[in-house]
Amino acid sequence: MSAIRLSDLLRRDVSSDPVITGVTADSRKVAPGSLFVALPGTAADGRAFIPQALSQGAAAVLAPSDTDAGLAPVLVTSGDVRRAYAIAARSFYGDQPKTCVAVTGTNGKTSVAAFCRQIWAALGLTSASMGTLGVLKQTGNVNQALTGPGLTSPDAADAARMLAQLAQEGVTHLALEASSHGIDQRRLDGVTLKAAAFTNLTQDHLDYH
Repeated sequence: MSAIRLSDLLRRDVSSDPVITGVTADSRKVAPGSLFVALPGTAADGRAFIPQALSQGAAAVLAPSDTDAGLAPVLVTSGDVRRAYAIAARSFYGDQPKTCVAVTGTNGKTSVAAFCRQIWAALGLTSASMGTLGVLKQTGNVNQALTGPGLTSPDAADAARMLAQLAQEGVTHLALEASSHGIDQRRLDGVTLKAAAFTNLTQDHLDYH
């Protein structure tokens, strides 16, 4: 989608309703018309980058509920800003493959996602996997790498944008890796899942859970 009203994007009433032309939590990627999402973090608070986002043309800011109302002319707050970000990204980018499944666990996520992609392709379906190895699209025996290796669970907007691209390219079945961090940070909250798989839990993640 190229443009959408803020109220439609967030699925709620707002006092000011500008047209939004992009969604990002990275102030460096803000362009005129963007919704900038100020996410809290362990190393830095996204609210510190609101001035930069506004100077680059952000049309609105989405931030945690305890944010000072004077930080932005158009400020919308949420008690769960990470989930609101994921839903906004889904609203903006729209389409997703018809069947999306997620795989989580300490070990085996990449393999299981690849097995799913390969099985679907063997059944004659246009499939893809998303995770540590990047995004791989498969038709029959032909694999196409759409991105290189990266984060197991990408940022909510990056994930929504890629899912929309996959759907537009005819992918109907997607297996994606869901890391513990990605689940906790709600990066996949905008993805409509048909199924989920759990592989195992070992000491590598006991401290996180």
